[in-house]
Amino acid sequence: MRLRNLLVLVGFFAALVALGCWDNQREIERVIEQGYATSAQIIAAQYQRTAPFAIDGWRPRFVEQSLSVDLQWQGKDGKTHIHRKVPVSERFEHAIISGDQVRLITVPVKVLDDDAAVPVLLLDASARLESLRQWLALSGYLVLVGWLGAAGMTLWRRWRLAHPAASVPGQGARGPVRYPFQRLLIGMVAFAVGAFLSYSAAEIGQPGYDAGGSTEVTADITAASGPPYVVQLGWQDGQGGVHHFGPVHVSGDFWNKIERDGKLEVHQTRIRVPADPTKGLPQIIDDAPANRWQIQAVLAGGIVLVLAGIGCLLSAAYTMRRA
Repeated sequence: MRLRNLLVLVGFFAALVALGCWDNQREIERVIEQGYATSAQIIAAQYQRTAPFAIDGWRPRFVEQSLSVDLQWQGKDGKTHIHRKVPVSERFEHAIISGDQVRLITVPVKVLDDDAAVPVLLLDASARLESLRQWLALSGYLVLVGWLGAAGMTLWRRWRLAHPAASVPGQGARGPVRYPFQRLLIGMVAFAVGAFLSYSAAEIGQPGYDAGGSTEVTADITAASGPPYVVQLGWQDGQGGVHHFGPVHVSGDFWNKIERDGKLEVHQTRIRVPADPTKGLPQIIDDAPANRWQIQAVLAGGIVLVLAGIGCLLSAAYTMRRA
């Protein structure tokens, strides 16, 4: 009973997380489609690990990231708007947080002059959407494991109550069934985690945009530091517009190509830029293959966990059948 109640709680809270992530994803897509582009000032930031929610008027909102920022901008209606607790991805967090200090910089955004519409940081939109897809996948697996596990245990208990002879010695040639709870729990957790890792590795291994919707340009490496190894990039588009992006995490192999004796020797690199900045992030072409082995390792580990989980579940089912 305790295990079943635990699974019910896991399924319930995972369903709330999935609903919150779906609502955030829908809101981002709505603001990108209907909003207008402008610049907003970051006026504050706060960590929300212990309180991952916000209230916009009467409407509650799930904050899936550990850091959120407060934004201020001048709206088309002539009023100054402030929206608090706008989530930012871990990559964007590294760009604005240094120690305990937050950089109060101006960032390009898409907004609606509506207090309930959460602004979208254009430089962070792709990373946020990718993070939300991962959250949805993980919470979906947990909902499946929680509710199906609880439902299965409830049905099994009802069946045992409807067939008391099967659990009384001497009346049905069967003794009381001993549930292999540990194998059931380990199997469900291993299957859920393995499926999530496999899905995440497959998603990360795919580019965030197709080759036809991107442009190859030569970018200047304007700054570099490490470890951990990061670089700042700057480039011009075909219309003469200047763009900046970073910090970008790079592999040790790529770092060894551009750095010698503590000095930056290579000052330019080829990058691929998506036509729509909300559909993908700039990628360093010469560093693209560096993390393939990591993705393959995560994918292999996920598959192993899925198989181990299935094995534990089948073993538990066989044990209950023989009991």
